[in-house]
Amino acid sequence: MNRGYFKTWRKITESAVFQNEGLLKVFIWCLAKAAYKETYLSVRTGRGVSEVKIMPGSFIFGRHSASRELHMSPSTAWKRILKLKKLEILNIESNSHYSLITIINWIIYQADMEKGNSESDRQVTGKEHKEESKEGKERRTPADFSEIPSLEERYSDRNLIIQCFEKISSTRKTNRISDSVKLSILHQWEKYPADQVMAGIRIYLEKDYAAQGKNEKYLLGIIRGNSQQAAANIPGDKVMKKTGSMLDQIYQEQGFTLI
Repeated sequence: MNRGYFKTWRKITESAVFQNEGLLKVFIWCLAKAAYKETYLSVRTGRGVSEVKIMPGSFIFGRHSASRELHMSPSTAWKRILKLKKLEILNIESNSHYSLITIINWIIYQADMEKGNSESDRQVTGKEHKEESKEGKERRTPADFSEIPSLEERYSDRNLIIQCFEKISSTRKTNRISDSVKLSILHQWEKYPADQVMAGIRIYLEKDYAAQGKNEKYLLGIIRGNSQQAAANIPGDKVMKKTGSMLDQIYQEQGFTLI
């Protein structure tokens, strides 16, 4: 049966996982088992059955079923799962009935799965293609995208970063941004203190500026405003009022409708 595909990166050949054949096998198996979209799964729990919510990048793990599929003993399969956890490749949440495994960077590398398993699943207009081509001017090789997780680790709340990229994606007609654009954004943020970047992101999300079509350029203006505030010890409301006014003017000139 054709069940679609998942992504792996050339950089994997330089990883500790690649040096261990058994560990590599279990890692690939985890990628294949992970859900590519939000779903519910019926799981036996004691006397009854429970509906468990499975998020993208997660799956229910059972030692005996894993043993059968991997052709290795249950203890060996579990030890290798624990090794992947130690390498911070996945997380494990266990209770008395089952274990839920989540691949930590699934959203970063596999997010496009929800949009379809091939580029032919969507029709791209000439204008959209032009926008994507413009974004790709500074495109890097796939191996360079391995920087993304380490750049994101600079910030204390990874979930907030993920939410931010989802909001930025929503400002595109294609509802997505490429990894090259994501990498460029992270490099721009790197110029500012991490706490000021996080403060700017919180403002961007709380005000829901993405719903007004304001993208990462607007967010960068907020972050710069926070930086100016810190340098000059200016009250935050005055900086945001000035910065927001200037950015709104730019967006109006570009034809955006501001709510």
